[in-house]
Amino acid sequence: MALLKVVADHGSANPDGIALADAARAVDLSASTALRQLRSLEAAGFASRSADGRYVPGPELLRIARALSTTATLPRLADAALLQLATVTGESAYLAEAADAHHAVYVASRPGSHAVRHVSWLGQRVTRRNSAVGEALAGRVDSRGVAVRLDAVEAGITAVSAPVRGADGKVLAAVSVVGPSFRLHGHALETAVAAVAACAAAVERALGVG
Repeated sequence: MALLKVVADHGSANPDGIALADAARAVDLSASTALRQLRSLEAAGFASRSADGRYVPGPELLRIARALSTTATLPRLADAALLQLATVTGESAYLAEAADAHHAVYVASRPGSHAVRHVSWLGQRVTRRNSAVGEALAGRVDSRGVAVRLDAVEAGITAVSAPVRGADGKVLAAVSVVGPSFRLHGHALETAVAAVAACAAAVERALGVG
């Protein structure tokens, strides 16, 4: 781990990478021991060796860094689209990410404008099983690009959700509107479906996708 940190830290400061001798010295290892460890990191994709033999961050390390950067900035980038979604539908709008294989967590929200509206789930973990957000995070959507569920997480509540995909096509998050079923039906539901799909597309554009 110490060598990985040295390669990562040096790579961010010097794109030419770090020489074996310098890396070994930085972690107080012999050159032969450092070489064995660097070869293991290279095999796993965490380090790469340039043409002149210097070590730089590998593709797997760069992929993880990009994923962490996207996750950290996603709520900020999604805020304007969530505000638009809440404005168009009048319902509470959310951005959710996968917490684990069975749960999602709401990481950003904008409240609806109706006096009777869904109580904020910001920061709350909810089940992914049979829920709109769970289906969206799994990429299981209908021909309109959304998942619609009634009474899935809470009785009397309708949710519409759509996946937000990265440049590689993988689902990063999901945007949703959640509101009382007595209001989210008919024309209002169709408006929400279109608005949620548009919101997901707007977040993807903010991420530089498409």
